[in-house]
Amino acid sequence: MRNTELTVRKRIALGGGLSALAVFLAVPVLTAFTPLFDGWVGPLGAGYVAGAFAIVFPLGAAFAYGRWADRWESRNEDRS
Repeated sequence: MRNTELTVRKRIALGGGLSALAVFLAVPVLTAFTPLFDGWVGPLGAGYVAGAFAIVFPLGAAFAYGRWADRWESRNEDRS
């Protein structure tokens, strides 16, 4: 793996991790200090829906990154 590929992977992994952390930490802050999640979505409180999103979002992002990394590696193997 070339240095530029490693740099791209690090940037994507760190950026994805930081965005997931920001989403995850924003939920308790917004729930505690604003009336934003006082509403209801069907029978569930909006806070529960936002919390579920904060848990599911990083899993989806990790899956998408894994697929991208596999495609990137197979593309580089085809060039060799």
